[in-house]
Amino acid sequence: MNDLKNPFSVRPTVDGGMLTVAPELTQMQQLRSARTDDISMLFDLEQRAFTTDRISRRSWHNLLRSSSAKVSVVVRSGSVIGATVLLYRADTSVARLYSIAVCPCSRQQGTARLLLENAIDEARSVGASLIRLETRADNTAAQALFGRYEFTRLSRKISYYADGMDALHMQRSLWSEHEAPDLVALHAPYYAQTLDFTCGPCALLMAMAALDPSVAIDRTAEIRLWREATTIFMAAGHGGCGPFGLALAAVKRGFGVRVYAPTGIKLFVDSVRNPLKKAVIALVEADFKSELVATQTKIVATSLSPLSVAEHLRNGEVPIVLTSLWRLHGEKGPHWVVVTGFDGAVFRILDPIAPPAQGDPGISVSVEEFRRITRYGRRRQTAALILSKGTP
Repeated sequence: MNDLKNPFSVRPTVDGGMLTVAPELTQMQQLRSARTDDISMLFDLEQRAFTTDRISRRSWHNLLRSSSAKVSVVVRSGSVIGATVLLYRADTSVARLYSIAVCPCSRQQGTARLLLENAIDEARSVGASLIRLETRADNTAAQALFGRYEFTRLSRKISYYADGMDALHMQRSLWSEHEAPDLVALHAPYYAQTLDFTCGPCALLMAMAALDPSVAIDRTAEIRLWREATTIFMAAGHGGCGPFGLALAAVKRGFGVRVYAPTGIKLFVDSVRNPLKKAVIALVEADFKSELVATQTKIVATSLSPLSVAEHLRNGEVPIVLTSLWRLHGEKGPHWVVVTGFDGAVFRILDPIAPPAQGDPGISVSVEEFRRITRYGRRRQTAALILSKGTP
């Protein structure tokens, strides 16, 4: 598409361009879900808004029938003047804004803004925590508008469009600070692990610092905690930390702790083949657990549900949750993260592996994705610590 001829219509994944947004919508414009009797108007909109890569009538039929697509339209005086296509899948928390189209006759009437805001809301409603799109690299107007809606650049796709133009791959978190209460956990400082095996100590340091800003966070503290709490006997290299060792380290520093450990001391033994190593893991975890019991720390023999995580956050506590490293980073192994907030649909976590991106180290995770990532190993085991000030 030639942006100079039609610079105000957008297909983020096919064409460039973006409607200039007016401050207010006219009362004549109506936003609703698309119906099959809109197909002729949708097809006509494609002809008006784009010069290439148009969605065909057959594709509109397929999109409207698809269980993984949401098509929304803006109607004025009985005619479709704008449309979006949002794609999503049940096994991922990422939604894709496939298309935005606005009729050239409807510029500067707020139609693009209405469609974009609705797509963001729809992505949250279907359980997504991220929304992604592509836009032409030479379309600065579109990039500016997406930037105002907090989309950030992920990558550049070379020769993505039919005319050879590159695309900018962009993403927006669906985490809403306005919907989330300002709680203690949101003020946790970010600290990245400096070693492959210290995610637990780093998560614990962040959680403790959220509750007590005087807690020193540095590499010395990271290694000290690892030495105190190491439980796991790795197949190769250094060991990692289990829930009881981390909990005991927090208790010794004056924090209140509640441990969720439904599988007890058998949490990590499935991934270990050597009988001697299995015995060492069981011995160390049993020792940590007995010390915890002596401190009257509460150990809960059930999994920590997303609802319970949200409740602990509201109580001013900070959850540290065991996750699957595979779900987060494509590698095998257990991995500790800190949960810092919940806005009613999306959790925010601090991952010791993930470096801060553009000043924001938080990762957005939908409720369903949270359920998936907080299961480890073949038996989908779970573990979590809840930190609080003093005795919980």
